[in-house]
Amino acid sequence: MSTNTIYKNIHLKGKRITKIRKEIIRILSETHCLVTQTDIITALHKARLHPNRSTIFRELQFFTGSNIVIKNTISDIDYFEIPRDHHHHLVCLKCHEISKINIGNHLESQEKKIAKQFNYTITSHSLEFYGYCGRCRV
Repeated sequence: MSTNTIYKNIHLKGKRITKIRKEIIRILSETHCLVTQTDIITALHKARLHPNRSTIFRELQFFTGSNIVIKNTISDIDYFEIPRDHHHHLVCLKCHEISKINIGNHLESQEKKIAKQFNYTITSHSLEFYGYCGRCRV
């Protein structure tokens, strides 16, 4: 999703493009995978913006509720990203490093079978693989 598309979506919701919103979008746009709320706050401080945590929380709620940002909870930590390409994640159980992986489109046919079998409309899915990265493997 491009920055211009995001701005249009915000305007369609009757909201303004504030400095904080603009900077959060920039941070998420420059990071091509998962970002925590703490990472966002740190980046905002580097940009000399100092909103309180509740402001960031409300902005991220607005973005996820408006389908501008995807929220993904891994190991009890909330991560955020702008949807670009559909991908999944490898999660190291020791160092907690998260790697983005693409596993092709063959899950689409399985998703269609599941939707048909259960008479269900699937709007999205999330898939994480847990294990140990090369540095942490015993």
